[in-house]
Amino acid sequence: MARPRKDQTIDIAGRAIQETVRLLGERDVNDLTMNEVASAVGCRAPALYNHFRNKNTLLRAVHDAGFQRLYADKLAVAARTGGDAFARLREGGLAYLRFARDNPTLYRLMFDPPPLPELDGNPFARDLGMKSLEFLRAGISACQAEGYLPDRDPALVAFTLWSTVHGAASLLIQNRAPLPVADAEQLIQTTVDTVMDMVASTRVDAG
Repeated sequence: MARPRKDQTIDIAGRAIQETVRLLGERDVNDLTMNEVASAVGCRAPALYNHFRNKNTLLRAVHDAGFQRLYADKLAVAARTGGDAFARLREGGLAYLRFARDNPTLYRLMFDPPPLPELDGNPFARDLGMKSLEFLRAGISACQAEGYLPDRDPALVAFTLWSTVHGAASLLIQNRAPLPVADAEQLIQTTVDTVMDMVASTRVDAG
C-alpha cells in the first residue's frame, strides 16, 4: 500500500489560516502569495487550492479567524472580571486596542475584507462580527443595571464606544497617533480611561 503524501496527513485548511495570520504579522496582505502559504503549511500549492479556490477565499477565512480570536479575547475578559460590569467594559476596550496594536494587518483585513460575490463586505453582516458587537451591547446593558448610562439605547452606546476604539485603533496602526509607537500602551490606556471616565460620570446612585 502506498504511503500517504505529507499533504494528505495534515490539516491543510487549518494550518493555512494559522500560517497566513503569522505571515500577515510580517508583511502586507498584497505581498502574500498562495505559493508562500503552501510552503509555510508544508504542502503543495494544488493541495492548498483544493481547500481555497483563490487567495481571496483564503483571506476571507483568515478574516473570520480574526473575529474568532477577538471574541476569544472578549470571553477571557469576561472570565477575569466576573460580575463587575464596569471593569468588563474597561478591560474589553483595552483588549480590543491591544489586539489591533499586536495584529495590525489582520485587524485591517477584518474591517476591509476582500470582496467575494457570495459575501457582504459588512463585518457585522455575519455571525462572527456580530458576536463581538453583541458582547459589547450586553456589557453596556450590564453597566446600565448598575446605574451607568441611564435611559440610553444600548445599541447606540455600543456604536459610539466601538467607533471610538476603532478610530483609535486605526490611527494607532497607521502611525497617525499623537504619541510615538513606543508609547502605544500609554495611548491605549489613556483612550480607554478617558472613555470610562465619561461612562462613570453618568452613574445614578441606586439610593
